Amino acid sequence: MASPEPKSLVPFTRESLEVMEQHSAKKPSEEDKEDLKPNCDLEVGKELPFVYGNLPQAMVSEPLEDVDPYYTNKRTFIVLNKKRTIFRFSATWCTLSPFNSIRRATIKILVHPFFRLFILVSVLTDCIFMSMTDCPKWGPAFQNTLLGIYTFEILVKLIARGIWAGPFYFFGDSWNWLDFSVTLFEHISRYSPLNFISVFRIVRNLRILKIIPLNQGMKSFVAILIHCLKKLTVVTILTVFFLSVFSLIGMGLFMGNLKHKCLRWPQENETDMLNNRTGNPYYIRETENFYYLEGERYALLCGNRSDASQCPEGYVCVKAGVNPDDGYTNFDSFGWALLALFRLMTQDYPEALYHQILYASGKVYMIFFVVISFWFAFYMASLFLGLLAISYEEEKQTAAEKATVDQEFQKSLPELQEEKITAETKTIQLEMKKRSSPSMITSLDALDDATVSHKEELKKSRQRCPFCWYRFAKTFLIWDCSPCWLKLKEFVYRIIMDPFTDLFLTICIILNINFLALEHYPMSLETSNILSIGNMVFIGIFTTEMIFKIIAMHPYGYFQVGWNIYDSLIVFHGLAELYLTNFHGLAILRSFRVLRIFRLGRYWPTFKILMLTLCNSVVALKDLVLLLFTFMFFSAVVGLNLYGSNYKQYVCNINEDCQLPHWHMCDFFHSFLNVFRILCGEWIETLWDCFKVAGQFSCIPFYMMVILIGKLLVSNPCFKTFLGNLCIVVWHFHHVDL
Repeated sequence: MASPEPKSLVPFTRESLEVMEQHSAKKPSEEDKEDLKPNCDLEVGKELPFVYGNLPQAMVSEPLEDVDPYYTNKRTFIVLNKKRTIFRFSATWCTLSPFNSIRRATIKILVHPFFRLFILVSVLTDCIFMSMTDCPKWGPAFQNTLLGIYTFEILVKLIARGIWAGPFYFFGDSWNWLDFSVTLFEHISRYSPLNFISVFRIVRNLRILKIIPLNQGMKSFVAILIHCLKKLTVVTILTVFFLSVFSLIGMGLFMGNLKHKCLRWPQENETDMLNNRTGNPYYIRETENFYYLEGERYALLCGNRSDASQCPEGYVCVKAGVNPDDGYTNFDSFGWALLALFRLMTQDYPEALYHQILYASGKVYMIFFVVISFWFAFYMASLFLGLLAISYEEEKQTAAEKATVDQEFQKSLPELQEEKITAETKTIQLEMKKRSSPSMITSLDALDDATVSHKEELKKSRQRCPFCWYRFAKTFLIWDCSPCWLKLKEFVYRIIMDPFTDLFLTICIILNINFLALEHYPMSLETSNILSIGNMVFIGIFTTEMIFKIIAMHPYGYFQVGWNIYDSLIVFHGLAELYLTNFHGLAILRSFRVLRIFRLGRYWPTFKILMLTLCNSVVALKDLVLLLFTFMFFSAVVGLNLYGSNYKQYVCNINEDCQLPHWHMCDFFHSFLNVFRILCGEWIETLWDCFKVAGQFSCIPFYMMVILIGKLLVSNPCFKTFLGNLCIVVWHFHHVDL
């Protein structure tokens, strides 16, 4: 690591560049190469530690000498914006001079926080337009404006960073490559005489991924996932190899078996009728002659083995017709066998495939599916997740080791100033005591007063609200008007703070939860009245508790506690519910009663710890959740542009009444739900519909992208639980609503 001794901020001048070139001309020794490493606190995108002192206004957005000793001979300089965020630039080769006025202007634009915010707002607005099926009349003009903004951004980055492919140049960042390629293709498709509209709509969707580099947390997660994926290359190849092996075995065992069906064997007087109906002797192709179970869409499968499914009397098992699921479920070729095995590996609707094979081939082949389920669903999946977890922990440990620096780098500027003042004060006090002059005692007291007043000023500067608000709160929210009121306050304080009061309130909360659990539909009038009276009683108890605590603690002290604020919100909700329940559309307030259960966290330490753990987990995963949502949004927009028109044009292929099914991609909402369903593990049925409207070669790449990348993002167990619960909610909502 670099030395913890902080280097002061110095403007980057021509002399600084000459010194860098002299240092780079010297060959560093091997010891220096091994010991000198980049300082993790001084990485690009991080905030400059306060140990380097205040940032003068004259140095904001101006080239400064690199404070990290690792970059001493790398010919780089840094620029800090108002938020002290570090930006690092190269000083030479394929770029304008750092002292060029044009480059200085573009650097100031690039490092300004408003520039990043402006680009982020533009991208989000563009995402809204991508999700719309019918754009307004002014849509093309607005899209041209957005294209101009993206072009301006690229020009600013090119001038500020340079066009070379080094670490701090424009083309040294893969995200810049993506942005440049999309913008260039957009210009070509707009102004070229050739028709690139269909391809342009797909390539333009890559603009959504621009959100990732604009968020440092998402960008870090993507880097970690890519690094983990590189370590999983061997496991991925091994998985594909075993999938291919078992697919070949499945072809040898079940090729053509899923076409076995029970055919009605004609009587002597029925042959002519069947021949005349078909016009040729191949009457076995007529689906009316197959045996169907009641309510089933496909014919009953059968087999010629004794342990397979047998046909009823009057039918014979023959190999005819098409495979189940419109011909998409079979082992007749390597591709279809591979798709079936991949379906088993991901455990999507596996029981249907089990039944089809057992009916057509025999129960003995259950061993094949047991081996497949154990090998892929348990062993390979566990191996994959284990290596992914190990890779993630290694990345996390590496980041933690980099973050372990001297405590001096972690101190804030006010703390350093306070320690400096305290040290100077002690030094002066010791000198004064040595002199021990009577006249010095007064000076010593004055110095102590000055130190105390300075500490108070520092404390006031750290307050979140202006000082006038604190003065207002202490004047009007602290009630100590009369001795009688203070006696009442003391009496109420003893009551409300008594342990038996806490026990009584805990029992009331538990009883209230039981009352909520007793609600059902339909309820008798008597039960409804009892529950309504109980609800009013509990609201009265909680309201009395709030009033007593406000009296005992003053409003100022009461609302300083987070649990008290939560209790007051519950009380206000209960009182509002009593008066607004009868209004149309406000009955939803009843569902918020369940929030009363969280009041147990105040009196139940274990429950409180569990709630804090869950909240901290959600906060820690916020960037990963945002990354997952970005990927889902991107996949939904791509699916809308790829297959939306196909679902409308070939809807009769998937529905006899030519009506859109529940799951389609004709609009963004249904496309998003479809992607969400794929991530939840249910993808094979929607893939069959996609085959019918768009073709096999078009649908398989999209579905594999969503499944593989989505599984990588949601392989964490907490994500599986989170998405599983949400999938159930969406499923019920979708089926009940539609």
